[in-house]
Amino acid sequence: MKSRHVAKVCSILFVFLLAGNALLADAAPTPVPGGANQTAGVSGSMSQTLFNGTLRIRGMSLKDAQPDDHIRPNAPTERALVFRAIVSNGTKRENHGYFDASLADANGITVAGRPLDSGWSLEPAAAARAIVGFSIPSDFVPVRLVLVQAAASKPRAFRIALRPSDLGPAPAATP
Repeated sequence: MKSRHVAKVCSILFVFLLAGNALLADAAPTPVPGGANQTAGVSGSMSQTLFNGTLRIRGMSLKDAQPDDHIRPNAPTERALVFRAIVSNGTKRENHGYFDASLADANGITVAGRPLDSGWSLEPAAAARAIVGFSIPSDFVPVRLVLVQAAASKPRAFRIALRPSDLGPAPAATP
């Protein structure tokens, strides 16, 4: 009698084991990770006012550098661009910083920019000008601008889609 009881318990446990494996087999697969370490943020266009929960940017432009912009192309085959925007503090505490910026083309190839301003120190609701310079290959066609506040503890990126009209044609080469 004891052996029948043990056999019955073993058969019940075996059924539970099979049922558990069937449930695991039907579970949704774990998604393939991607965008490793991508910073959270907001997306928009150059013509919008964008707010990432901390900073607001507006009045954006991306144009060829002028002589008084203090940036030159790194090589004769490159083009110097300057991004300008008004950045304002959308929090209740003082905010200091500057932007790390990069331009990306349709293939995801990026070119880093460098700040051309001295950063900002903003009281709540105060605004400042942000200026970033780029030296890009002449055939580089940027489709996205990414801005991240440098040295912020939990930065949220601005991902700005660029249209061809946001940036005019490359200037003609001078002989």
